[in-house]
Amino acid sequence: MTPRLWPACAALCAIGLALTLTGSEAPAQTASAAPSARAAASAVAVEVQASSLEAPIPGPESSPAPTAKEWVDASPVKLTRTSPAASGCSARRVREWLRVRCPGKTFALSLLGGSNEGLAFWIGPEAEGQFGEVQFPLRRGDRRVIQFWGTKTDPAGVGELAPTLVVQEQWVEGEAAPMVSVL
Repeated sequence: MTPRLWPACAALCAIGLALTLTGSEAPAQTASAAPSARAAASAVAVEVQASSLEAPIPGPESSPAPTAKEWVDASPVKLTRTSPAASGCSARRVREWLRVRCPGKTFALSLLGGSNEGLAFWIGPEAEGQFGEVQFPLRRGDRRVIQFWGTKTDPAGVGELAPTLVVQEQWVEGEAAPMVSVL
């Protein structure tokens, strides 16, 4: 990562952390930023089928990472908070394990902070749009921030990394369930 990307990365992390610490919701969408009808219908369909991160609540014991077969049959879950840019993202859970997939051309994924225990990243094949996917356990006391990176072309025509989404997971001691946001 080049030094000139650090300010953008730090700004995104600060915004996400501030929203999490204050309990504030993301700013309301304006009419010009409204998602397409197709994306809105997709989000509604996922919301109806997806269960909350609270039910069923994973126990304190650790289990091994799910197998590919278990992920195929995994239950969709509703993320705590998503930004308009993350409206196409989906999440599934097996036991205490969560997998978040976001469409859009992903160039890289990186752990910015928190636990790397059980953390795994994938970038899909170009034929499938190079989606980004991250998997991690949801355990009491855990916290992590993961950055999705795409590419953009600067005014001189040079390609460079650009932050696209941030996944935040935290399960504060004493809380009934984890909070997972994609902003």
